[in-house]
Amino acid sequence: MTELRLPISGMTCQHCVATVTQALQATPGVESARVSLAPGEAVVRFDPQRADRQALVAAVEGAGYEVGNGVAAEPQLVQLGAAPSPVQRPPEVTTIAPLAPPSPSIAPPEPNSRPEAADVRLEIEGMHCASCVTRVEQALAKVPGVENARVNLATEQARVRIAPGQVSADELIDAVRHSGYGAQLAADNADLGQRSAVRAAAERRSWLIRLIVGAALTTPMIVGHLAGVTVLAHGWFALAAATILQVYVGWPFYLGAWQRLRHASANMDTLVALGTTAAWSAGVAEAWFAHQGHASHFGSTGMGSMDAGMILTFITLGKLLEAQSKGRASSAIRRLLDLAPPEAQVLRNGQPQRVPLAQVSTGEILLVAPGEKVPLDGKITDGHSSLDESWLTGESMPVDKSAGAEVFAGTVNVGIGGLSVRVTKRADQTALAQVIELVERAQESKPQVQRLADQVVASFVPAVLGIALVTLLAWGVAADNWWHGVSAAVSVLVVACPCALGLATPTAVLVASGRGAEAGILIKDAQALEIAPRLNTVVLDKTGTITVGKPQVTAIVATPEHEQQAVLDAAAAIERLSTHPVAAAIVAAAAAHAIEPMPAEKVEVVAGAGLRAHRAGVPLGIGNERLLAALGTSLTGAAESLVGEAQARRARGETPLFVSFGDQVIGLIAVADVIAPHSREAVERMRQLGLDVHLLTGDHRATAEQIAAQVGIHQVTAEVLPDGKEAEVRRLQRDGRSVAMVGDGINDAPALAAADLGIAIGTGADVAIETADIVLVGSDLRLVPRAILLSRASLRTIRQNLAWAFGYNLVLIPLAAGLLWKPMGWTLPPVAAAAAMALSSVSVVTNSLLLRWRRID
Repeated sequence: MTELRLPISGMTCQHCVATVTQALQATPGVESARVSLAPGEAVVRFDPQRADRQALVAAVEGAGYEVGNGVAAEPQLVQLGAAPSPVQRPPEVTTIAPLAPPSPSIAPPEPNSRPEAADVRLEIEGMHCASCVTRVEQALAKVPGVENARVNLATEQARVRIAPGQVSADELIDAVRHSGYGAQLAADNADLGQRSAVRAAAERRSWLIRLIVGAALTTPMIVGHLAGVTVLAHGWFALAAATILQVYVGWPFYLGAWQRLRHASANMDTLVALGTTAAWSAGVAEAWFAHQGHASHFGSTGMGSMDAGMILTFITLGKLLEAQSKGRASSAIRRLLDLAPPEAQVLRNGQPQRVPLAQVSTGEILLVAPGEKVPLDGKITDGHSSLDESWLTGESMPVDKSAGAEVFAGTVNVGIGGLSVRVTKRADQTALAQVIELVERAQESKPQVQRLADQVVASFVPAVLGIALVTLLAWGVAADNWWHGVSAAVSVLVVACPCALGLATPTAVLVASGRGAEAGILIKDAQALEIAPRLNTVVLDKTGTITVGKPQVTAIVATPEHEQQAVLDAAAAIERLSTHPVAAAIVAAAAAHAIEPMPAEKVEVVAGAGLRAHRAGVPLGIGNERLLAALGTSLTGAAESLVGEAQARRARGETPLFVSFGDQVIGLIAVADVIAPHSREAVERMRQLGLDVHLLTGDHRATAEQIAAQVGIHQVTAEVLPDGKEAEVRRLQRDGRSVAMVGDGINDAPALAAADLGIAIGTGADVAIETADIVLVGSDLRLVPRAILLSRASLRTIRQNLAWAFGYNLVLIPLAAGLLWKPMGWTLPPVAAAAAMALSSVSVVTNSLLLRWRRID
């Protein structure tokens, strides 16, 4: 066997890692493939007689990624701040692994560790309650090679984390089927929205038809009972109607109970099937006794055909309402999926063609007409228009775009011009696809508080069956009232509701993650919803978090003999030839003032001072005082006033740059990384929420304190390297604080990983986003307090749901068993038990839906 390292480019998330891994492992002759996101490489072990480097490269490129030339170098551990050695990779690549301790769910593994786990999503059929979820999870967890399995009742999906090469999707599907449920691989995102909508509509339609049949057959029995028409209420008509109800309306419950019985298990279907069968059997007995001329026992017990029909009708009504509520709770993913059109208009052979997104490759040209949605991420090659990017940035105002600008899937061309766009990301790699992936992961994850419910659910149905049996025997043997015992046992079976326990947490997580996604808050794991409410300290990075993250021109000061336009024109003429961030800020300012300077020539860099050049034979310069000395230009006469201005600007953390034209200083341009528009408001809101806010930065202390003062932060830690940021977070934790770290850069990754809750600015580095627990789309710092408020509301809702689900069963099961019959004369007839059971799940889902209207600003 031969082992080869390949440098992979184009990977941005764990989904990319899984795609490349699968592509390599599918190559004949490959024994194993280990793909790592942080170093951007694949380690492939293969048989050189059956495969070679060319075959491996073809597999990677076929999956939509690129392989660099040569073989990946061994990773080197680099201390940030130190100059890299000649054999080391650039710091932005090599410093991630040692600085960011890997998290089991999101952080990339260290080099030479075991193969990276991959995720497989399955659509599960036949689940009805929390006990179903537990059984499916246990079946998947027993498959060798499965590291973790999470099953969600609300989405009816399972996410299985597997070790590549050790288990196949078919083995997972077989495990689910052997446990008594159906399974298939989940659809791609391109089809998922439509398929889930069709499936949800079919489920609602099925329950609606059964409800109509149930109401049509039950109503005559109820009318006959109220009007005293015995033949309708208790006769053969009632028995015939109840039998039809039992077969048609009750069929899903019988089928589910039979499947569970085949696999030696029980669930909600078992309880309903046993309860309604007992009630129907009592109706048969009633009709038989009446036909034989014996006295009926059902006047006192309330048992009979009418009760059997009403039980099924009420439960069916509850299932219909539950299906509708679940559909509204899980609508967030469908709305995200609907943002991108199913097809793209691609220019092929000079002719536009409508092509499904999955068939569009990078490098192809898309045509986006006015009013159409952008189907894939790309760069504009031709055209000018305005795009609505509100789903991505939260800003309602359209953004003007022209050639060279980036566009993103799901944004809308609201201008009057058409656009030609070169595709840069495939359908499964777009920014929208990554957002959907994060939301799906959150919806499929479980907070710690769900563990108690899972432990109870594991033995819930058997316990209810035991309680029903004890109830029957207690009333029959001890009280010598078998008919009342049957009635009470049926009530126990019908009133027990594992559905409410199963839906209590996932529906709240569904709604919360969906609401968060719509607000620009991406929750990567449900545990973040549980951690955020406990926070008492928020640590903010400076650059790119409190500030905009890139230099901007803050002032243009001209001498009395000159105008600001002339100063900016001369500066932009030089800077447009530079790639420095300060140069970009000056060129952008010139464009904003509609200045198109004639380019300078012979641009030279004066180390530590600035730039000098010539334009039309006239020398130009921009830089600090050392540049003026190098050019032989002095700050005399009218230019003397600029000295004080420069000093004042430096004191405020800005960078002053003198601009010279010929032998004169004509003005000054100040550049700074300015405070983001809403940072002060965000800090004030955090303090109102009872949070202690700290500023943590590697910048100079004077600059950090000046920025902190402007936004209202009193605790400042400055001039720290990435390991220092992590150490400061851990120091706060040792002091008993629960810490959230908010950052956007590679150097923030260690602190994000160390914090109780990591919050990444979505415009920042990929590593920060991968490490964080919550990702903010855009750079609006106000999303931090909104995320905390959403988390508090979500955890409160989860606790309310679980309290209701537990309390409902703890109170109504004893009442149904007849424990309060002797002391207080209270009982719970089977029909009332069915109504209560139907409403319990609906109440839990409805309470979760209220999260959509909770204030988070």
